[in-house]
Amino acid sequence: MPGAAAAMAALFLDQVTKRIAQDSLSYDSPARVLGEAVRLQLRENTGAAFSMSWGGPLFLAIFSAAASVIVAVMLARAKNWGRASIVGLGLVLGGALGNLLDRILRGGAVLDFIDVGTSGWRCPTFNLADAAITVGGLLLIIFSRRTPERRANGG
Repeated sequence: MPGAAAAMAALFLDQVTKRIAQDSLSYDSPARVLGEAVRLQLRENTGAAFSMSWGGPLFLAIFSAAASVIVAVMLARAKNWGRASIVGLGLVLGGALGNLLDRILRGGAVLDFIDVGTSGWRCPTFNLADAAITVGGLLLIIFSRRTPERRANGG
């Protein structure tokens, strides 16, 4: 099952990288990976994706749990979906579970540590769970219009 494998891989990699980040990075100063373009620095995020303030930690934990159940049910019923869409669902599920696990273990907060941008603009700090959700969502958007008939005809 490619969806279940994608979910497990996303969850595992998210939790492993958060553990490594927590053990080796600082809240005070960034570790530069590619100069200013990619930095690693710990941040506690009690908001939604990209640190958006949205409903509070308890609401976000409940929302994440509900979303995880819905995506898991969709994944179980996605037998006729294309492989890319199934992998996309798996990535969304694994990312949602990774951040939900953080919220449970960290009192409502998620550990973020990836910081990309330039001196004039920086993306909000994120983690691999956020990246998995984003990539999975993009796969779903890109491949959602491709029905089995259209795939067979090259469309």
